Amino acid sequence: MDALDSITPPPRLGDRVVVRYRLPDSSATDLVGWVEELDDAHILVRDAARDPVAVQRRSIVAARRLPAARVGRDPLRTSAEELEQIALPGWVAERQPLGEWTLRAGGGFTGRANSCLAVGDPGVPVADAAREISEFAAAHGIPARAQVVDGSSPEAGLRALGWTDCYVPTDVLTVRLNDLLAADPDPAVRLEETLGQAWVDAYHLSRPNSVDPQLLRRILESEGPRAFAGVPANGRLVAIGRGHVSADWLGIASVWTDPGWRQRGWATKVMVALGHWAARRGARNVYLQVAAENAAAHRAYARLGFVRHHGYGYLQPPA
Repeated sequence: MDALDSITPPPRLGDRVVVRYRLPDSSATDLVGWVEELDDAHILVRDAARDPVAVQRRSIVAARRLPAARVGRDPLRTSAEELEQIALPGWVAERQPLGEWTLRAGGGFTGRANSCLAVGDPGVPVADAAREISEFAAAHGIPARAQVVDGSSPEAGLRALGWTDCYVPTDVLTVRLNDLLAADPDPAVRLEETLGQAWVDAYHLSRPNSVDPQLLRRILESEGPRAFAGVPANGRLVAIGRGHVSADWLGIASVWTDPGWRQRGWATKVMVALGHWAARRGARNVYLQVAAENAAAHRAYARLGFVRHHGYGYLQPPA
C-alpha cells in the first residue's frame, strides 16, 4: 500500500489532488492538479498552469484529495459593480469605453449586448454620458439603452434626466463553485471549447431568432475561455449550456432543455459539466442571470445553492 491507497475513497480520473513526492536529490515537492492517468506504477496530474506531470507511485510521500475547485472568497464580498465588469466580456459583440462605462452594440440581439453598461464613473457629467449613449446607439441602428445596477449612482443620475425602465428587471445569482460541484460530471454531457453547428441549432430552438448568423457567433464566442456543453440524443442536442470564465468567475448562460427531455436533471448536469471545466481554468465562483419575475427558475437555482447577489435593469431616454 502507498500514499494513494490511503485516500478514501480511492482517487479517480478527474479528481483534484495534492501529491507530495521525492525528487532524485531526495528533496520533496508538492504537485496540485487533476488526475489524468492512474495505474499501479504512476499517476499523471495536470495543473491548469502547466503541462501534466507523471509521478512514480513509489516516490510519493503523502497524498490527499482536494475540493474540485480552488476555494475563493465569499462571492457576496464582490461588489455588484465589480461583478458586472467581470461579466462584461462574456456577452458582447462590439464595445467602446465611456470612462468606466461601456457602450455596446450587437445588431439589436439581446439587451445586454446592445446597451451601455453604466457602472462606475463615465468620466464626464451624466448628461453628457447620456448624450453619448444615444449617439452611439443611433450610429449602430439600435435603441438607446443603459444597463444599471439597482440603487446605483448611475441609475439615479439617468433617472434624474428622465430615463425610464424598459425590459424586465434581472437578478444576478451567485454560488461558490465547489458548492455546485457536489455531484460528479455526467459522461453523457459533451463539452467543446469551439462553437459547433449542433449547439447553434439547439440554441435557435431555445431562443428563436432571426439574428445574422455571424453576429450570433460573435456574441456566443466572445472572448475566451468559453465552453459549450450539450447532451446528444437522436442526432441532435437535447440540452445545452454555455460557460465563460473571466477573472476567477464562471458565468453560466443559455441553459436549455428540450421540452420532451425535461424533469431528468439535464440542466443541472450541464451546469456541473461547465463547472468542472471552469475549475481547471481557475474559476472559484459562479454567476448567472435570471429574470426577477421567473419564480420557478429562482427556486431551481436556490436548490443548487445560488443566492441573489444584486439586481439590474435597463433604462431608456425620454421620448
